[in-house]
Amino acid sequence: MKIRKLCVTLLVSVAVVFSAFGEDSQKSEKNKLEITVDSAVESALKTHVSIKRESIELNQAERNYKHSWNNFLPSISASVTGSASDSSSYTSGETLTASGSLDASLSLNASLAQKIEILKQAYESGKADYEDTVREVETTVRKSFYSILYQQKKVESYKSSLDSYLNQYNQTKIKRNSGLVPELDLLTAEVNLKSAQVALKTAEKTYYNAAIEFLNEIGIEINPSETEVIFAGSLDDADLIQEVKLKNLTKEKIDELVESSPEVRSLKSSLDSAKLTKTYTAVSAYSPSLKLSASVTPKELSYTVKNSDKSTGNSWNASVGISIPLDSLVPGSSSRDSVSEKDDSVKDLELQLEDKRKSLRTSIVEKVHSIEISRETLEERKLNVELAQKTYQMTYTAYRNGTKDLLALQNALTSYQEAEVEWRSEQYNLMSYVLDLENLLGIPSGSFTKNAESQNESSETEKGN
Repeated sequence: MKIRKLCVTLLVSVAVVFSAFGEDSQKSEKNKLEITVDSAVESALKTHVSIKRESIELNQAERNYKHSWNNFLPSISASVTGSASDSSSYTSGETLTASGSLDASLSLNASLAQKIEILKQAYESGKADYEDTVREVETTVRKSFYSILYQQKKVESYKSSLDSYLNQYNQTKIKRNSGLVPELDLLTAEVNLKSAQVALKTAEKTYYNAAIEFLNEIGIEINPSETEVIFAGSLDDADLIQEVKLKNLTKEKIDELVESSPEVRSLKSSLDSAKLTKTYTAVSAYSPSLKLSASVTPKELSYTVKNSDKSTGNSWNASVGISIPLDSLVPGSSSRDSVSEKDDSVKDLELQLEDKRKSLRTSIVEKVHSIEISRETLEERKLNVELAQKTYQMTYTAYRNGTKDLLALQNALTSYQEAEVEWRSEQYNLMSYVLDLENLLGIPSGSFTKNAESQNESSETEKGN
């Protein structure tokens, strides 16, 4: 009697779960939002904080470079002064004076050329950094999108398993009522059904949290109670990945890929900037500077209170001066140390660049090797799913006919579910490896993916052969 009550309670709870899904789906039909991998990338590129910050830095670098001509503008200032003075002499007494003047000065140094070149280098490097940030954000979004699809497939797999465990329970219950199986089998079937229900709930929660985080990542805000988000895509895109072979990567090809990679480009840009800064510092420390200055007082008024005398006048002056730094000639001076520090920075960046080239060569080989293994593993996973599915179907038929026990059926179902999840997981792994390689090499996403037309052409070619 207790077992029957437990069965009824369990079946009711399962029915409530599915009815809740039905109610949610009916509500979500009012407002649906479809997101593809391309639309997700497009949204992220418009809203991502990293891209916005990089854009601000790029605008600053562009402004500094395009306005570098202001280094040749003199410093100009205007001033108006007034003063009062008193003298004990009979002829003078209290005197009021007012004047206005305009001053200009310009300092020129041989290092100005290097300063402008540094601004240009910073602007060019800023453009490349912006492109790298955009590509990195795109890679992250695409990987997250396929991760969502993987979580989605896990939910579908657990739902299918729940249906299978429910069928197992119903079959076992019929067999138990007919006296063909012991009561323990029925209890085992109930536990399996409950475990499947919990596993589904857990998978749904993981998928829901991942979806919310992804929407936040691409800058989309929704009300989950009013909007149903549909992720339109497929992990079967992994089947479109082109074959990437290590044997096709010669040393020259790898070196070419390394030199064009974003990480090496960034270090080379930093090295060029450090060399320019070193030259700028040395020229500033050792070369003389020319200073031009001029001052004009177009109007000066003086008024003596005692005898009401007024006088006006104007004046101007100009000067040219040459300043020669001498402290740079002293060993151990701060000027010399500053030049030495810049030279050390150049040497350090050269070491970093060489080390980065070595590590990238290794990374490229490792990622290509991972892609090769993943492609082979994916083929094995697909065959394993087909085998596990057939095994389960045959075991289920045998269980209904009484030639297989419940444990064998449970093991067959578990193997089928695990095989399907492993297959989807390997699809996601392959997509991730390829996206990481494309980002590492600084090439557009999809460079290693065949389009639909090329797939059709290759299929027709194979048929013709």
